[in-house]
Amino acid sequence: MSAHDEIAPEVLRRGALDALGPHGDLRARDALEQGALSIEHRVTSWEASVGTVHGHRVTLEVPAPLKDEVERSPFAVDALHAAIAAAVARQGMEHSLAELRLVAGEGRSPWTRGYRD
Repeated sequence: MSAHDEIAPEVLRRGALDALGPHGDLRARDALEQGALSIEHRVTSWEASVGTVHGHRVTLEVPAPLKDEVERSPFAVDALHAAIAAAVARQGMEHSLAELRLVAGEGRSPWTRGYRD
């Protein structure tokens, strides 16, 4: 995968927030806004009618209390998966979400947040 084919974490975050929409689960939104995203590209691949599809592993690191809050709600977990999967799929038919890992950590640094985030 060349550098121009890789999905940037911030592009993924924005796409997932868009997919979640203004009425999406607030816990999922908080996780996306506060979390630090990392992407392992092409962890798996398979042949489909459109050609080779590459699956990407996404890790979302959020503060431990938020991780626990999200994991207590199957709806929030599903909303988070659906939003990130939609954001990955928007990058092209050859991209798919292979796995989403929600892990406890520091989350996103306040210094990396935009002015209006």
